Amino acid sequence: MNSSDNIKTISDNTDYKISVIKITALWAFSESAFGGILHALSVPFRGLFISGAAVLFISLLALFSKNSKEILRSTLIVILIKAMVSPHSPLTAYFAVTIQGLLGYLLFLSKNTFQISAFTLGILSLLFSGIQKIIVYTILFGNTLWKSINVFIKQVLTEFLSVKIQPDIHYGYLLVIIYVSIHIVAGIFIGFYAGLLPKKLNFYAQLIPKNILDETEINIPHKEKRRKKKSWILRPTGIIILIISLVVLIYTYLNPAYKKIASIEIIVMLIRSIVLTIIWYVLLAPYVKKIFQKYISHKKSSYVNEINEMINLFPQFRTIVSYCWKNSSDKKGVNRIHYFLSTSFYYLLLS
Repeated sequence: MNSSDNIKTISDNTDYKISVIKITALWAFSESAFGGILHALSVPFRGLFISGAAVLFISLLALFSKNSKEILRSTLIVILIKAMVSPHSPLTAYFAVTIQGLLGYLLFLSKNTFQISAFTLGILSLLFSGIQKIIVYTILFGNTLWKSINVFIKQVLTEFLSVKIQPDIHYGYLLVIIYVSIHIVAGIFIGFYAGLLPKKLNFYAQLIPKNILDETEINIPHKEKRRKKKSWILRPTGIIILIISLVVLIYTYLNPAYKKIASIEIIVMLIRSIVLTIIWYVLLAPYVKKIFQKYISHKKSSYVNEINEMINLFPQFRTIVSYCWKNSSDKKGVNRIHYFLSTSFYYLLLS
């Protein structure tokens, strides 16, 4: 049975209608609210999961839409809803959604190669997700950041762990390669999985309970107050970078013979990052955000009915997610996370 036959099987079942509107709403829910739920549940690599979910939803849009232009339309609606529900999201988050939507549009211009297109979308989307943060931190701190990490890792390995290091290995760059490689491997898995969606939909369509929305909701803890996104310096990654920088700064100061990185370079790096942060948050970000909000306000009026319809589905989505979390209580650790995410995805889609 090919992809078309699988889709037709589900479409013919009046109990499980999958519309472009619902897929778009779920994608918007994933971008706007699901990240917060994963955070409340302390699920690691949340960004990777959100990007992976985007690949699945874009692949579904390609399956159930008449042409790939609807992917672009859905991408715009997702951005509009994200701006309404999560107004403090950084501009890079909207940029990531835009890139994913454009990639989906280009790759699914032809539906005859669905599995290949889904596989390619998975790799490219997760690759972009992996290198995006690397690029941002390189712009912010410069190449000195990776040199500092290299010095720090070597210092820890030799003095604290007594590990013999290879002088020709740049551990900072090695860390970057490992980080990006994790995303590429995840992209391969997600892309392959996206190609199997027609078969998976048929399988889960037979398992989904008919009374999910009648179940008692088990609230997943979440913060009621929305907080502004913290500057890099207040985030865990920023704090780690500052600690590494200070440790390396002290180390190079006490060991002037260590010539691979000078104290002055780290000081310049920190000053550079602070100056760029001030320029961005004080000068550029307000201006760019004003233009972005003006564009959002202009476009929102064109899709107001669809946006309201989708946002009204969010409480039901949360109920289903709560049901899936409760239903996974008999499993532990990674098995629970896997079962929770897979059942949440299909129950949300098919309920």
